[in-house]
Amino acid sequence: MSPHFITSKLLEPKRHGFFTRKNGVSKIPFHSLNCGLNSRDDKTRVVKNRHLIEKTLGLEQGNLVFLNQKHTSRVVVLENNYPPVFEADGMVTQQKGLGLAILTADCQPIFFLDPRTGTTGAIHAGWKGTLKGVIRNVIGEMISLGSDVKDIRVVVGPSISKANYEFGKDLRDEFVDNIPASETCFSQISDQKYLFDLMGLSHILLLKEGIKQVEFIALCTYQNESWFFSCRRSFHRKEPGFGLNASVIVT
Repeated sequence: MSPHFITSKLLEPKRHGFFTRKNGVSKIPFHSLNCGLNSRDDKTRVVKNRHLIEKTLGLEQGNLVFLNQKHTSRVVVLENNYPPVFEADGMVTQQKGLGLAILTADCQPIFFLDPRTGTTGAIHAGWKGTLKGVIRNVIGEMISLGSDVKDIRVVVGPSISKANYEFGKDLRDEFVDNIPASETCFSQISDQKYLFDLMGLSHILLLKEGIKQVEFIALCTYQNESWFFSCRRSFHRKEPGFGLNASVIVT
């Protein structure tokens, strides 16, 4: 069976997919479409899973581009067909035939598309990158390549929901100090604990940048165990490791 993935009409006709964990070759606890080479999984199986995604999306082998993600706000512009591995959490390009791949296990995979210029972007947006400005930075790079915010379409893929995302008061205060509008994204559940709506904050930040065409794939990675890997779920269960979900858009 081919890997299972979710699509958005907002990104058509671009080939793309927010891939679930289904129909790969990895074994427990990484079953089955684990795409994280830095996990404790057998690397040969991870490579096979990546090749399955290439085949599914009609990509030439080797044109699937991954970043060395570090929870930063750094966004790079890809200008060659076979770029090196960048240490960044976002990428933008006007090159054709690349598969921009983002790995997540609760963080947000977010795709950006300007149909007018053909500029395509992809970011890994966890709480750290979101706080540091990765959303603003990817939009800035697209504008530098000729995009207008009114033309940019954005789709936010499956990530952890507010109901399952507990934060301490110190991190909540850091967000509110740096992004005052984020206060509405927190709900207090005890003296020192809050629930945090990461997707809600992304929506606020996208609107602030002038993005009007936005879709959220409202599936929780923590809650939907049969579909998604989740770092926080594995941590809570004290599991020996966890896999990474892949999301890919073809330029």
